[in-house]
Amino acid sequence: MHTIELQLDDNLYEKITQRGIDIKEQFQEFLLDFVDDGYPAISTQEAIKRVSKVVESHKNDTATYLDEKEYQVYKDRYIKGLKSKYASH
Repeated sequence: MHTIELQLDDNLYEKITQRGIDIKEQFQEFLLDFVDDGYPAISTQEAIKRVSKVVESHKNDTATYLDEKEYQVYKDRYIKGLKSKYASH
């Protein structure tokens, strides 16, 4: 484990602590954003394009859906992956 020294203006520190914000926890979450999660970043335009495509497939009745059992398996795997990813934090 490594230590990072963070210097804050007294007024800023007071505002943060008065709100009950855990600085260490928030800073760790902030740093996690720098770690590559294995998913490539996409632009806003690409995100809009992908969502529009899914909406259209739903409107056109060409979308495929998971049944309840398939969704439960998918959800359980997803949650397990998140727990594994953040287990050391």
